[in-house]
Amino acid sequence: MTSPASISPGDAMQAILDAGKWTDSADEDQGLAETLPLEAVKAIIKSYPEDQRTIGLLSLAIGAGKWGIEEGGLPSETDPAKDRWRGPNRASGKHLMNYKTGGVGLPHLDTERLGVFMGYLVQNHGEIGPAAEQNEIRNLAKKLNSGSAFADIRANATFKKWMLQGLRKKDSQIWILEHWLKDYWDPAFAAAHRDVRVALVLARVWNTRSSLGRCAAAKAEHAADKVQAVLEAYVSCPGGDPDYEDRRWNWMRRPVALYDMFAK
Repeated sequence: MTSPASISPGDAMQAILDAGKWTDSADEDQGLAETLPLEAVKAIIKSYPEDQRTIGLLSLAIGAGKWGIEEGGLPSETDPAKDRWRGPNRASGKHLMNYKTGGVGLPHLDTERLGVFMGYLVQNHGEIGPAAEQNEIRNLAKKLNSGSAFADIRANATFKKWMLQGLRKKDSQIWILEHWLKDYWDPAFAAAHRDVRVALVLARVWNTRSSLGRCAAAKAEHAADKVQAVLEAYVSCPGGDPDYEDRRWNWMRRPVALYDMFAK
């Protein structure tokens, strides 16, 4: 930490890796029920507005991943998800080492963005496998760029090997966290006209589909309750899903609740 009230981007990312039980020998585990230390969350929030990007990690780990806050850190009644600030259960949430379930890594990389990550691994971690495997990974990435999805390639043995070994590399995990900030947080923050509360929910919408994010941003622009307008647009805009209200809304509210508690 650079001071008791703030945290560097690198330390914030390390806090997420630590909370996610990442090691260079980790494997996918749906039962981790990850929780972030309250002091790390406070420091990330206090780093804003001087640092306008790192706070976007809360939209990933807490808003999208459904991670919680360490037990005893906050009164249970303050949790918008009405789950005592607990981390995800086995049936929901996202994890640093996901590669069998839902997508790859904490954001559940899929389609073209997963293909970009696969290219990163081939370029930077050729030690994972021989040239024949590298070519196979390149070909799978091309399929993703041509309309295939994670579900279409997840059973491939070479893919599973490369994703497991790739996610065990710290630089790969950092690459994924940076990817979230660049591809989802930055455009959401801009579309929200730098309203951080709106961006903390809008980034999750942008992650689902950029067109859905743009629609939600437009709906929120003149709304009295902009956060609620984004959530409602997540259901009603083209590409939205009514199921999101029960499955995602209240967890998406968590980063906003934390910001409101500690930004003063």
